[in-house]
Amino acid sequence: MIINNPKDLLPYQKLKFYTPLAMLFVSLFIVVNIVTQKIVPVGEHIMLTAGDFVYPLNYILSIILTEVYGYAMSRRVIWGAFICNIFVTVIIMFCIALPHTSSWNEQEQYAMILGHAPRLLAASFGAFLVGEFIGTYILAKTKVFTAGKYLWFRSMGATLCGQVIDSIAFTSIAFAGIVSWHDIIILSISAYWCKVIYQVLLTPGIYALARFLKKHEHVDIFDRNTNFNPFHLGLK
Repeated sequence: MIINNPKDLLPYQKLKFYTPLAMLFVSLFIVVNIVTQKIVPVGEHIMLTAGDFVYPLNYILSIILTEVYGYAMSRRVIWGAFICNIFVTVIIMFCIALPHTSSWNEQEQYAMILGHAPRLLAASFGAFLVGEFIGTYILAKTKVFTAGKYLWFRSMGATLCGQVIDSIAFTSIAFAGIVSWHDIIILSISAYWCKVIYQVLLTPGIYALARFLKKHEHVDIFDRNTNFNPFHLGLK
């Protein structure tokens, strides 16, 4: 079908907010993997990475995507974020390898900060994918079981289960050999509780945004016959 007037596309754009939410999810994920190298002290016995202040927003978006659009649509966004991160990592490594002029003296610092991208990518693969898919699976299954009620309970359950694996795996892979295992344990515990606290504080916002999207998108997916294989990219 040939369309000559852009307005003719409007009837086919049924999901107005899915693409912007997906783009925000991907952007946050890429940013987190760049900034997360910085370790921030919070009080006397708590440490967080800079990414821990941003990543919970990523997880909350995945809850929204799964709650409104279903597991299959959320799965596509998760894989999209990971593939985009691979692309960004390749570009970063290419830029590090480019020659620099003798008058620019920041190559060592440039490479030191951005050079961790492949390692963080590996940490993401081991943590983000597993943690995200466990969380979204739990959310989708309990939505069917509760007939769409108790979103606060379902989202909290998904966070408590999925983020245990995510926090432990990511900090272990990303910082092993860089900081002590004592600090890695503190980072893992701190990151986990940071995500849980975020979840509690933003639960009213999750309710409001989910209600808004369901109303304006005219969609509320229940994954009764969904293929939950995380490697299946179809919409079934």
